[in-house]
Amino acid sequence: MGVIVGVFVFLIALGTVISLVEKGAQGASSRLLRPYIGLLLIAGLIAGMGLVLGTMFRGVEDYFFIVAKGVAVFTGVVVCLKLITAIAKRLFVAD
Repeated sequence: MGVIVGVFVFLIALGTVISLVEKGAQGASSRLLRPYIGLLLIAGLIAGMGLVLGTMFRGVEDYFFIVAKGVAVFTGVVVCLKLITAIAKRLFVAD
């Protein structure tokens, strides 16, 4: 569970950096981050379902946490790749 919270905090900080890098177009950064914030909320929902079902059934929460961690890690990797792409375009492509 701590991993998911850590990923949330890291991605919020990463979103701030992305919005600073992509100042050019109005609202471009918010459109860029919306799908990833949605995926992180889905990961949180899956983890919450694991907590609730873990109180009713034994061993079920582990499977939900594995799926939630997988979704959170996938989202983090994709956001990092987007950030690397945005910074590379800003640094290496002439206007």
